[in-house]
Amino acid sequence: MPKAGLVSDPGSAFGLLEPCQGRRGQWYFLLTFVLAFWAIAGWGGVILGVFPPHPTDDYCAIFTFFCLWMPVVAFWDNPGEKRTWQQRSEEFIFVWLLESGLAQCLWELPFVLIKSTYLHPIKSTETLTDDERWLWGFWMYGSGDTRYMRFHPETHATETMLAISGPLELWAVYLLATGQRYKTALVIAALTHWGFFWANTSVIYIAEYYAGYQWVADGWVGFWVKLGGLNLHWSTLSPLCTALALQLLVHRAREEGQRMSSKSK
Repeated sequence: MPKAGLVSDPGSAFGLLEPCQGRRGQWYFLLTFVLAFWAIAGWGGVILGVFPPHPTDDYCAIFTFFCLWMPVVAFWDNPGEKRTWQQRSEEFIFVWLLESGLAQCLWELPFVLIKSTYLHPIKSTETLTDDERWLWGFWMYGSGDTRYMRFHPETHATETMLAISGPLELWAVYLLATGQRYKTALVIAALTHWGFFWANTSVIYIAEYYAGYQWVADGWVGFWVKLGGLNLHWSTLSPLCTALALQLLVHRAREEGQRMSSKSK
C-alpha cells in the first residue's frame, strides 16, 4: 500500500496510510477468513444440506459479531512501532469504511431488492424448507430480528438508505488508498457514519424497545447477538468514525493554514 500522503503532499502529517502491516495484517487476514468461511462454507453447506439452517445460524451470528470488530485492530501498534494518532485514526477509518461499505453493498443491497418478493413468504423463524435454503444468509439475521424478513416498511426504508451509502463508503476508501481528495474522503466518512449511527440506534434499538421487543425471536441469541450484537458496531464504531474524521479534518485544515501563512511571510 503506497504512502498516500507522501505522494500527494510531502511534509504533511496526514494521509500516511499504510494498513495491513505486521501483526495488524495478520489479525485482519484471520478475521476476514472467518467471515468468508461463514459466507461461503456456511451458506453453501446449508444450501447443499450439509449443515442444518439452525443452529448453524446462531454459530454464524456469534462468530460474525466478534469478526466485525476488526477495525479496532487499527489502534494496535506492532512491536517496536510508534505511529501518530493521525495514522491510527486514518487506518481505523479506512478499515471501517471498507468493512461497512462491503456490508452495505454485498448484504444490505441484496436484502433491499429481494425482501418483499422472497423474504416475506418465508414460513418459519426456526428452520427453512429446502426451497428456502438459498436465503439462509438473510434468514440468519432475520430469524432473530424478524422485522428484517416480515412486512416492516420502516426497517426496509432505513436499510435502503444504508445500502445507498455503501458505494460512497467504498469511494472514500479508494480516495484514501490512492491519496486523492483526502478531505473529501473524511467528509464522506463523517456524514455517512453519523447517519448510520442515528438511523441504526433509533430504528434498530429504540423502536424495538418501544415495541416491547415483539419482533425478536430465537431466544437469547436472537436478542443479545442478532438484534443487540450485530447492530452494535454501527452504534459504536460509526460515531467514533465521525468524531475521528472531524478531528482529522480540523487538524488538516489547521496544518494547511499554518503552511500557507509561513509561505506568505
